[in-house]
Amino acid sequence: MLMIRPRFVFSRPFWLAIGIFFSYLFGVVSSVQGGLSFNDILPEDPKMYDKMKPPKKDGKPTKVFFHVTVMGLDSINEGSMTYAADIFFAQTWKDPRLRLPENMTSEYRLLEVQWLEDMWRPDSYFKNAKSVTFQTMTIPNHYVWLYQNKDILYMVKLTLTLSCAMNFATYPHDTQTCSLQMESRKSLLQ
Repeated sequence: MLMIRPRFVFSRPFWLAIGIFFSYLFGVVSSVQGGLSFNDILPEDPKMYDKMKPPKKDGKPTKVFFHVTVMGLDSINEGSMTYAADIFFAQTWKDPRLRLPENMTSEYRLLEVQWLEDMWRPDSYFKNAKSVTFQTMTIPNHYVWLYQNKDILYMVKLTLTLSCAMNFATYPHDTQTCSLQMESRKSLLQ
């Protein structure tokens, strides 16, 4: 018997993001708010922003919060000791170096996803993933929000194929526990 016990804590901003995500899917949010370029959120002096360096405030490390919602589990394969999961994966961090757009009047602003290429972002990955697929449906399912307090929220829908070291010594009365392991590449370099 395969038993997967994910242990995740969901924060209020995450549920807000889920609500916005579904609103987006159902056409309530029609498009990214226009008239904004990446330079509008960079500091006045672009030399002050280095996408290779994490944002630090008062010399403290950057805290990154993760949110995972498992939407479904399927394709459990005892032979290859893998299972597949559809998830919503969100990361939140604060980047005080960014500038808020002058015309930002709401609590958050939906940004162009391509801007992530020019921004610092966490280098997290799923340690036990054999494959990761971004779900695209009719459009890519990933979004970036900038909040008034300079929090960045990145959310994406993924399909993961994950390894799980199964033990069948007590088959057919066995119980399997599988995990979803996440790490930062930087932690391996330190």
